[in-house]
Amino acid sequence: MDQLTSSGSIVLLQCASAAVLPSVLHYVTNDIVKFLNVTSCSTAFGTQVWVGSIAGLTMFRTLKRRTFGKVQSKLFPKYAILNTSCSLMALVTYLHLNNIGPTDGFSKICGKWEGLMLTYNLLSNVANSLYFIPATTNLMFQIHARESALGLEDEVGQTSPLKRSDKSTDEDKNILKKFNINHGISMLMSLVSMGTCGAYLYFIAGGMTF
Repeated sequence: MDQLTSSGSIVLLQCASAAVLPSVLHYVTNDIVKFLNVTSCSTAFGTQVWVGSIAGLTMFRTLKRRTFGKVQSKLFPKYAILNTSCSLMALVTYLHLNNIGPTDGFSKICGKWEGLMLTYNLLSNVANSLYFIPATTNLMFQIHARESALGLEDEVGQTSPLKRSDKSTDEDKNILKKFNINHGISMLMSLVSMGTCGAYLYFIAGGMTF
């Protein structure tokens, strides 16, 4: 619950910052706003590719599972905060560049593919940051505690031994089920975020001239 509260506070702070940002952008040149837009989206996309495709798999195949989980519990809240901040910046700067105000309505914001991609990108990151990552982490630590209490072995590159142990109870299996659901949805949110971010970069790349 502490993680959920902390994540909620951070998201609220990010939203407050995003509410102030449009008034600041009026004093900045369009070239700088364009730079902020492309940089924020590129940073998020690069982070997602690195964490999802390289860093995560490398750690999973190298570290013992509980150690891997502890590292992820420190890494993923920062990952979620960075992605949410970048998606907020990308959407706010996009709205500014297209003269779309906060009261213009959802249909106008999503009137183009670019706006639609950035909106889904933000929503998936907020969902992960606000609920799915903290919930998954809390369930993971419950599983670790049960494994330690039952004296189950901690191995490299393996799923929880609670799945295979005769010592596991129905409650253990229920926690594992909840973890798998939350972890699966969290991964889906990350894929949606990476996909929409990549799609947005593809769309704006089509308008570039050299």
